Amino acid sequence: MRTPSGDLHVVDFKTSQIVSAIQPKDYWDDKRHWEIKNNIDTLEFRVFENTDHAATLVQQNLVLKEVRGGRIVPYVITEAEKNSDDKSLIVYASGEWIQLAKAGIIEPQKIESKTLKQCMEIALKGTKWEIGKTEHDGAHSMVIEEFIDPLNLLKKISASFELEIQYRAEVVGSQIVARYVDMVKKRGRDTRKEITLGKDLMGIKRIENSQNICTALLGYVTKDNGEFITISEINNGVPYLMDDAAYQRWNEKGKHKFAFYTPQTEDQDMSPQRLMTLMKTEMNKLVNTSVSYEVRVQSIGRVFGLAHELINEGDTIRIIDTGFTPKLYLEARAIAGDESFKDPTQDKYVFGDYREIVDQNDELRRLYQKILSSLYDKVPQDLFDQLKDKVNEQNEVIIEAKDKADQAQKESQTAKDLAEATVDYVNQNLVDIIESVKPLTTDLKANKTLWRDISNGKPGILKIWTGTAWESVVPDVESVKKETLEQVTKDINNTKQELDKKVETLKTETETLVNTQIKEVQATLNDKVAAVKKDTETISGEILNIKKDVSGKVDGEFVKNQIKDKADKSGVFTKEEINNGFIGKQIYETDKQGNVKKFQEINTSVEQTNEAIKSKAEKQSVIDLGNNLTQVSKTANEAKQTADGNTRAISQVDSKVNQTATDFTKKTTAIEETVNGVSTKVTNIQTEQGKLSERVTKSEQTAEGFKKSIESLNTANGTTSNRLNKVEETVDGTKQTISDIQSEAASLKKTTNEIKQTADGTKQTLTQLKTQVDNTKVGGRNLLVKGDLEKTNSREYVKYADLAPIIDLHGLIEYTISFDIKVAVAGEVQVYMQNGNGAKYKFSKNVNATTQYERRFITVTPTLDNKTLTESWLSFYGTYDSGRFITVKNVKVEKGNVPTDYSPAPEEQVTTTDFTKKTVEIDTTIKGINTTVSNVQNEQGKLTERVTNSEQTDLNNLLSR
Repeated sequence: MRTPSGDLHVVDFKTSQIVSAIQPKDYWDDKRHWEIKNNIDTLEFRVFENTDHAATLVQQNLVLKEVRGGRIVPYVITEAEKNSDDKSLIVYASGEWIQLAKAGIIEPQKIESKTLKQCMEIALKGTKWEIGKTEHDGAHSMVIEEFIDPLNLLKKISASFELEIQYRAEVVGSQIVARYVDMVKKRGRDTRKEITLGKDLMGIKRIENSQNICTALLGYVTKDNGEFITISEINNGVPYLMDDAAYQRWNEKGKHKFAFYTPQTEDQDMSPQRLMTLMKTEMNKLVNTSVSYEVRVQSIGRVFGLAHELINEGDTIRIIDTGFTPKLYLEARAIAGDESFKDPTQDKYVFGDYREIVDQNDELRRLYQKILSSLYDKVPQDLFDQLKDKVNEQNEVIIEAKDKADQAQKESQTAKDLAEATVDYVNQNLVDIIESVKPLTTDLKANKTLWRDISNGKPGILKIWTGTAWESVVPDVESVKKETLEQVTKDINNTKQELDKKVETLKTETETLVNTQIKEVQATLNDKVAAVKKDTETISGEILNIKKDVSGKVDGEFVKNQIKDKADKSGVFTKEEINNGFIGKQIYETDKQGNVKKFQEINTSVEQTNEAIKSKAEKQSVIDLGNNLTQVSKTANEAKQTADGNTRAISQVDSKVNQTATDFTKKTTAIEETVNGVSTKVTNIQTEQGKLSERVTKSEQTAEGFKKSIESLNTANGTTSNRLNKVEETVDGTKQTISDIQSEAASLKKTTNEIKQTADGTKQTLTQLKTQVDNTKVGGRNLLVKGDLEKTNSREYVKYADLAPIIDLHGLIEYTISFDIKVAVAGEVQVYMQNGNGAKYKFSKNVNATTQYERRFITVTPTLDNKTLTESWLSFYGTYDSGRFITVKNVKVEKGNVPTDYSPAPEEQVTTTDFTKKTVEIDTTIKGINTTVSNVQNEQGKLTERVTNSEQTDLNNLLSR
C-alpha cells in the first residue's frame, strides 16, 4: 500500500492552480478527523504566520491532502486563526463537497426507474463534480417531495441504493482537472488484522443490557379511521407473538414480558401476514440481551514502520481480549477516526458494527473439564485413565462429526424455512387481476381477486371481491366531495352568523363614536370658515367705501381746470390741504383724453379726547388697469392710547375687481398692551377665484404665562385644511399642541400631537383620526385580492398567490410587495417566484425575519422567464431542514417603490364608511414610563381594536435585576 508523502498543496479557488506546497517540516499540530456516516472530513494544522505559505492560506482557497490508499481529498479553508503569542496561524478546513449544499436548487419531482448514474446526473448537473466509481447496476424510484440541494440529494440517493459515498480529486501537473463522487458498496477492506490486548489494544468493555427483553410482542398498525390492524385473525385470535425459548428463560412466575411494536411505514392497509413477518424480525432483536462494546485502540503501523498494521477508513478488523472468560472475539469496522501525520501516537479510532464470534472448541473443552472433575473421585484410577485415553482419541472425531451434523442441520433448517416462506409468500401475495366489461362469477378468491371494470371505458375502476360482493378499491370521489362541500358550507354559515352578530354590535358602537367626533371636528371647521367669511364681507365693505370716497374726491371739473392750456394733457397733478388738524395729499394721473387712470390719497389725523389719544395715517390708491379691471389698495396705521393700555393696528387691503370676480388680500398686525399683559395678532387673509386662505399668528403674555399660536386655514374646491401650532407656558408647565385637520367632500382626517411638560414629568399624546367614504383613493392600491389570508406549511416553504395575472395586466414595471412575516427560527427568507419547473415571470429578493410578526417589503421589477407558462407564484423559502417554518399574512402588491400600510384590494371593499383612529400616549414621570398604543379601525363591515399598554417603574427595574 502506498505511504502518503504528507505534503499539503494549496490551490487558488478561482484558477484551480496550485500556488503553494507545504512540506511536513513546515507545519505541526495537524489532525484529520473523518466519519463514514455523514461523509464528515475536516483538517486542521498550524504554520508560522509570516511565511510565503501563510500568505496563500486565505478563505475559500483549497488544500489538497493525500490519504492512505493514494486518494487525494480536497479541503476548502473555512477559518483561519492568528495567534500573537507564538506568531502562528491555525487553519481549519472542511471537505470541499460541503459547497454542494449551495451549488444549486433541485425542484420537487418523481424519479421513476432510474439507474444510479442517472440519479447522480440529476444531482450533479451544473456543478463542478463528476460521476466516479459506481457499484450498482439496478434501477430505483424515489420521490423528491420538496426543494433540495445537490449534497442532500446525493445522501438520499446513497441511502436508496444502500451505498456509501466517497469524494476525491484528480490532479495533473499543478492543476485540479476533475472532482469525482464515488458510490461504493462498502468503503475499506476486510484486513483480517487482529488487535490484541497489550499490543495495540488499550482496553475493552463488554456491556450486556437486558432492559428491552420481552417474551411476547404486540404489533399493530393504526388506520385513518382509528381502527387497528393486528395478527389476531391469522394467529388463533391472539394479537401478540410469543417466543417459547425466551419465555422459559425470562418469565417471572409464569408471566410474559410484553413489548409493543408499530412498523415505521406509511402503508395503512398492511395485511396481517406482512405485519407478522415484520414482528418476527423485531422479536429476534428482543429475546436476548443487547451487547455493546467500548474499544480503545491505537494504530502502531507508522510508529514501527509496519505498513500492514495500518487501519484505514472503513476497514474491518478482529479484536481479541483473552482477559474475558471465555475469550472475547469481536469483528468490528472503523467508522470514524482522528489521524496525525506528524504525531502518529495521536491516532484514535471509533469502531462500530460489532459482531461477536463464539469459539465452539473452547466451549467443548470447558464442558469436558467439568465432566472430568465430577468423575475424578468416583471412578478407579486405571479405568479413569483408560476413559481419558479413549476420550482423547475420539475427541477429534466427535468434534468433526458434531460440526458436520450441526452444519447439515443448519442447512436443512435454512432450506426448510426458505421453502415454507416461499409458499407462504406466494399464498399471501398472489393476486388475480382480471380486466373485463362484466364481472367474473367463477374462481373468485375473497380479498385476492381484483377486477378492473372498463364498462365505462379506460382506465376503468379497480374493484376487489370481498367474498359476497365487488367493492371499489378507491372510494367514490363524488360522494366524498358532496359530503365535504356540505360540511364546509355548514361550518361557513355558522361562522358567518356568529361574526355578523359581533360585527353588528361593534359597528353600532364604532359609528356612534365616529359620528360624534366627525360632528365636533366639522363644527369647529364651520365656525372658522364662517368667521373668515364674515371678515371677507367686512373687507368687501371697506373696499366699496374706499371706492366711493375716492370717486367723491376726484372732481372731474378740477381735473379740467388743472390741464387747461396744456399741450400734453397727460401728467401728474397734486392737491394738498389742511383742515382741522387733518393733513391730506391727493395725486392723480390722466390720459390725453382727460380720463383719470391712477389716483392716490395720503392723509394723517390726530384725535384727542378725555378718554383716549388716537393717531391715524392712511394711504389709499385706485388704479385703472384696463380690460374692466380695477385695483384698489388701502394701507392704514392706527395707534390708540387709553388708561387701560395701548393698542396699535397696521392693516393693508389690496383688491382687484373685474366683471366676474373679486380677489382681495388683507394683512393686519394688531398689538395690544394692558396691565394684564401684551397681546399680538398678525393676520393675512387672501381670496382668489373661490379660494380662501387665512393665516393667523397670535401671542399673549400675561403674569400667569405665555401663549403662542400659529394657525392656517385654506378652503378651495370643497376642500378645507386647518393647521394649528399652539404653545402654552405657565408656572405649572409647558404644553404644545400641533393639529392638522383636512376636510373634503368624502373624507375627514385629523392629526393631533400634544406634548405636556410639568414638574411631575412629560406626557406626549399622538392621535390620528381618519374617515373615508367609498370611491376615495388614499395611498397605494393593493393589486392582490385576498391578501389578508394567513398561510403556513409543514415544511420551510410557503406558496402564497399567483401574481402572473397582475403582471399581465399592469406590465413589467416596478412593484413593491409588503407583508407581515414570522418564522420559527430567526434568519434569512428568500422571496421569489416559482411554479414547479419554472415560472412565466421571475424575481428574487431576501429578507430577514424573526419569531414575531414584523412588516417587511421588497421592491422588484419582474422579468419574463418562460412565456409558455401561465403562472408565477409568490413564494417564501426558509431553507429546508433549517427549522425556519414560515407564516405570512397581510400581503400587499402595489405599483412604485414606496410601501404603504396594508389595505385590501378595492374589489373586496363594500359600500360603507371606513374609520381609523390611532392613539399613542407616552407618560413619563419620576415613577416610571407608561406607554399606551391604541388602534381602532372600522372598514368594510369589520371593526378592529388593538391596545398595547406597557408600564416601566422602579419596582419593575428592581425585579428585572
